[in-house]
Amino acid sequence: MLFFTGSILFAAVASARPSRMIPRQQFVDVGGFKINAANRIIPVVVGGTQDTFVPNTVTASVGDIIQFQFSNGNHTVTQSAQDTPCQPLQATVATAIHSGHIPFQDGQTTVGTFNMPVTSTDTMFLYCATGPHCQEGQVMIVNPTDDQQIVNYAKAAASTNSSVDGSAVSGGTVASIPLEAAAFVPAPAQQDPPAGAAPAAEAPAAAESSAASAPAADPAATTSSADAASAITTISAAAGATITLPLIGDAALPGTTTVIVTVTPTAAAAPAA
Repeated sequence: MLFFTGSILFAAVASARPSRMIPRQQFVDVGGFKINAANRIIPVVVGGTQDTFVPNTVTASVGDIIQFQFSNGNHTVTQSAQDTPCQPLQATVATAIHSGHIPFQDGQTTVGTFNMPVTSTDTMFLYCATGPHCQEGQVMIVNPTDDQQIVNYAKAAASTNSSVDGSAVSGGTVASIPLEAAAFVPAPAQQDPPAGAAPAAEAPAAAESSAASAPAADPAATTSSADAASAITTISAAAGATITLPLIGDAALPGTTTVIVTVTPTAAAAPAA
């Protein structure tokens, strides 16, 4: 009886043990890379209304994918050494990170991306090689050692005179995502001025225009004034005499051509005391 009972208990325990299951890894396709679903996709916005990386520091683990999403403008993700900001590390390390230039224009319905798999937890220094963007602060660090490191890197970048572009795309893949899936909203499209709107006149042009629009002097009036001036003469007459003078130019009243003037006697001078 005891043997029978023990056999039943053993069978019950054996049947209750779960069967051995081999877990199936789940992978996610990110821009051509297959990553474990347990790893993260970390979005970083490149450019936009300001030439920046947002965020400009990222802490990532091996296996994570940093997805750089390119907003307004034309930008790159280029790796440098810590002590040579704005200079491509590709000059000495061929496998260093470089995305190439990826633009975003008004009206796009997709967003260009650069998907960079994290293969090491070492600190990585990145910058944008477009124009003066690096000097203006478009830099970032992956796995910084402390908060001050990004400040020091940005200051060092600002002290450089120019940026050097990378060469071939390296360290990631260029792809795209729908705009609605992006981690940013594009800057508003720039509006063109209304058709037919007159441009504002410049100050010198306005002065010239005013001078040009002033009415020209009446030649007849000028001649009349000159004739009147030349017609003035000196006349000597005795006291009490009457003189008839012609009226010329503006002095003439309508229907009148002459004027009669009577010369008054000169008062006698008082005798000297």
